[in-house]
Amino acid sequence: MNQQFIQLVTGLIIAHLLLWASFAWQPVSFWIIFSFALFILIGISIGFGSINSRMITFGQLLLAVGSGVGLYALFTFGKFLIGWLNLPFLTQLNALYALVQPIEWWHFLVLFLIVIPGEELFWRGFVFQKLRFWMKPVPAIFISTVLYAVAHIYAGTLLLLVAALVAGPVWSYLYYRTENMVIPIVSHSIFNLFLLVLFPLL
Repeated sequence: MNQQFIQLVTGLIIAHLLLWASFAWQPVSFWIIFSFALFILIGISIGFGSINSRMITFGQLLLAVGSGVGLYALFTFGKFLIGWLNLPFLTQLNALYALVQPIEWWHFLVLFLIVIPGEELFWRGFVFQKLRFWMKPVPAIFISTVLYAVAHIYAGTLLLLVAALVAGPVWSYLYYRTENMVIPIVSHSIFNLFLLVLFPLL
């Protein structure tokens, strides 16, 4: 069997086990186990992935910041629609924020130094790049996004799965277009800075 395929499947199995432990099992605090999980996924990505990174240009920085702000604006509009249409998702949103919103000082450190880079390194630098061995960019973006979303099922909320389906293709495309991992990491960081720190939706 193809070595790249074995690495991809093994990596995905490990990711699912780690995310299940983070969201569903939680033998210790969510932030401790989730940080550990992403640290492991960083190791897998660096050891078995194909990651391109370099200094970013001013244009790329604008692209990264603009996409992060744009995603936040889209999610803000989604929150408005939930309220306007009186959809039964506000309880889920409250529960999700209670779990993933950073509170302690070290939560902020691991969010921006481990969690966000780890997600991008694994789902874009490892999963997306492995899929590129067998398929063209568009199907690779689509399939890697579905895999990214499905891995969030352990959080027990449809909202996180939808969020991954919306943001995943943006970050995969940014990585494909720029061939620079720094770009989706910056975009993801800007998005979470607004979503979880500066202007939370709740």
